[in-house]
Amino acid sequence: MRVRRLEERDLDAADEVMRVAFGTFRGVPDPTFGEAEYVRTRFHAAPDCAWAAEVDGEVVGSVFAARWGSFGFFGPLTIHPDVWGRGLGSRLLEPVIEAFDSWGIAQAGLFTFPNSAKHIGLYQKHGFWPRLLTAVMAKPVAGAAIDYVTFSRLPATEHAGALAAVRELTEAVFPGLDLEREIRACEAQRIGDTVLLSDEGGLAGRQGPTARRGARPRRRPTPSCRPRARCSSCVRSILQSTPRATP
Repeated sequence: MRVRRLEERDLDAADEVMRVAFGTFRGVPDPTFGEAEYVRTRFHAAPDCAWAAEVDGEVVGSVFAARWGSFGFFGPLTIHPDVWGRGLGSRLLEPVIEAFDSWGIAQAGLFTFPNSAKHIGLYQKHGFWPRLLTAVMAKPVAGAAIDYVTFSRLPATEHAGALAAVRELTEAVFPGLDLEREIRACEAQRIGDTVLLSDEGGLAGRQGPTARRGARPRRRPTPSCRPRARCSSCVRSILQSTPRATP
């Protein structure tokens, strides 16, 4: 078994492994279920931060990392069920940890299944410990009740200013946090959008990605609000703007 950089030619195999792995773990009748694109979107967002596990010349796993300024994130990490229990998860984590160390980030994290001792145990071996539960929620699509702007609707000449405003906002939330690469990846791949809310003090909140018309979101929406702003009101406004945030 060896771990190497994931390449464009590996994406079909890595995508199939991801679907079979998650489907098998969740016990669905067809383990290749689902339409959401995680492998291709994560690869194209940061092709230099993607690795494959290979056994006898065949891709049997992959992992993706992202650098959000001072914060590192990785996932999904998936292994084909045929080779579960052989230590491939730990092997795939090695280049991720090396990348985090070389980036000099302040903190790193991931999402995993809170009901799986196996998953939690794997990440604990590499220094990641459970913290907060993240609820996955849904709401009916309805018209937005507030004014907002989306990154995709801004003229190209305003992108730099909008990204600077987002950076100022995220800096106040977590020093050094920078989501520019994610915002640009959503825009370039047309897989979502970033909702921007302003008040008299400037940019008060942002959320991304939201789905474009006719598309499904490929990642969890991640709202941010300016500290000491009316946070509950800001989050409510973000949620109200999300359903109609499509071109």
